Amino acid sequence: MAVYKTRCPDCDAELDVPSDTEQGEILSCPGCGLELEVKQIKGGCVDLQELTMEGEDWGE
Repeated sequence: MAVYKTRCPDCDAELDVPSDTEQGEILSCPGCGLELEVKQIKGGCVDLQELTMEGEDWGE
């Protein structure tokens, strides 16, 4: 299975992304443990973004 190479946007560690990874999947950086969402895979380039969890709105 082929892998794409990319870097963590936070710590610049190299990540191996399997070629069967789909948009929206969550990966963890092996360097800093940051959770990253796959935003786009195009032509062997993988665009990652830090996963942000939105909290519940309690009407405050």
